[in-house]
Amino acid sequence: MPGRRDPEPLCDRACTPRDSVDSLIADWRRVRPDLDFAPVGVITRLGRVRAHVDRELDAVFAAHGVGSATFAVLVTLARLAAPGGVSQRRLAGELGLTSGTVSVRIDRLVADGLVERGHDPDDRRGSLVRPTARGSELLERLLPAHLDNERRLLAALTPASS
Repeated sequence: MPGRRDPEPLCDRACTPRDSVDSLIADWRRVRPDLDFAPVGVITRLGRVRAHVDRELDAVFAAHGVGSATFAVLVTLARLAAPGGVSQRRLAGELGLTSGTVSVRIDRLVADGLVERGHDPDDRRGSLVRPTARGSELLERLLPAHLDNERRLLAALTPASS
């Protein structure tokens, strides 16, 4: 067919493995040989790895009936281990989210019975968030499964040989 090109081989002459990202970069090098597209390869591959990792993490969260957002709040509350709870403002800072986003998340977790709000004695307009017994029990089951999953995902990686 006119205009059709053969797909890039899976190996070059030295049989260096190639993938679709290599083809993408090769296309760009043909079109714009004046630009260095090497960073595209790294960033694109990192994005693909991140998507794979997210799918694997989400599967463990789903098996426990939660999503990554719920896990993030519960694990942050456990890590901070504040006896009376954590202020929503601090929680927002720890999670890197806006106060509005954290408020919506907390509303959902309160409705699900996983956290509760209490009055913040240091801030009349603020509240303290703490896990309920149900939320703590859920995290106690989920955290080991999550860590085992992360170990599994990293098992193929080895430290560089000396």
